[in-house]
Amino acid sequence: MKDKPLVSILVNCFNSETYLKDCLDSLINQTYKNLEIVIWDNRSYDNTKKIAQSFNDKRIKYFLSNSHKNLVESRIDAWKKLNGRYVAILDSDDIAYENRIDIQLTEMRKNTNLAVIGGGIQYIDENGHFLNKNFYLPNSKKIYEEIYSKFVMNNSTLFFDKTKVDKVGGYSNQYVYINDYDLVYRLSTKYEIHNHQSVLSQNRIHKDSLSYLDNKIMQKELYDFLK
Repeated sequence: MKDKPLVSILVNCFNSETYLKDCLDSLINQTYKNLEIVIWDNRSYDNTKKIAQSFNDKRIKYFLSNSHKNLVESRIDAWKKLNGRYVAILDSDDIAYENRIDIQLTEMRKNTNLAVIGGGIQYIDENGHFLNKNFYLPNSKKIYEEIYSKFVMNNSTLFFDKTKVDKVGGYSNQYVYINDYDLVYRLSTKYEIHNHQSVLSQNRIHKDSLSYLDNKIMQKELYDFLK
């Protein structure tokens, strides 16, 4: 399987019953098959566990946190359960296009100095209706021009070289909501970072999403990070 390395897909969950099935359907139907789909449940009290365990797919691995924690603490705990050479991130209310992993793995393996690759995003509403799309700057040189002032990748398109992430210390608990930005920034100081110029995931915008509920806190963290 050397030519088909294991890819871990990390899905952090908390009360995700509304959209989790669509999320997992998009992952088990990926064109790239050598996957483990790690579901980290942050002590949900809805039907998240039932939905996660309803899939008859041995690649799905469900873990229940021993206590409810904030987002970055959950990601740090979940990271310890990942066995893949590479790690893809998908939020539990989002959807990956079926060729996402194939595309990102192919690009990653072309460049041994590449630490993370993102891609374009299609925003959808709570009913799955298309909103706008967003494409990010493609390569390290252009990304570096903007990384000091704003987000340069979408979390639900992130695809990491796990070894390089571990070398920079992984997710830091210094930031609860912009932990992905902080990690990408630290990777960019040592390695190349790219964005594929095609839409790889659908990002769902709804009233219960963390980015919607905690926007003020997120902006405060971003201000502190950039100052």
